[in-house]
Amino acid sequence: MQKLSGKLLSLLALVEIVLGWAGWAIIKSLYPQEAFSWYPYIPCVFFVMGASMIWILAKNYKKDGKKLVNLYMILKLVKLVFAMAYVLGFYFIVKNNIRVFGFVFSAFYATYIGLETFIFYTVEKQIKKEA
Repeated sequence: MQKLSGKLLSLLALVEIVLGWAGWAIIKSLYPQEAFSWYPYIPCVFFVMGASMIWILAKNYKKDGKKLVNLYMILKLVKLVFAMAYVLGFYFIVKNNIRVFGFVFSAFYATYIGLETFIFYTVEKQIKKEA
């Protein structure tokens, strides 16, 4: 599982770096007046959430099926609460470019959900392979 965790972390880092730079390039070239200073934190937030999820799954993947499903659901809930706290923090602290921030954050969130699904699938496949 350690080898798989390393591969998943590498994939997560690669996706966040590529999406981060591509998103920033698009915003700066097409909508330079809409660029906001908190942009670099968005990929970092999703990387931290993903790395935490991979670490927790790597530590707890040998539990029985019911506990693992509960763990998946708890991780999804924590991710949602953490994301909402970040959005609300931006809304109450920064209070500018909220529309662009919401669009960019939603794009990263949607991408992260796809990546998260792939990670859950890969971990489940590894569990079945080891069983």
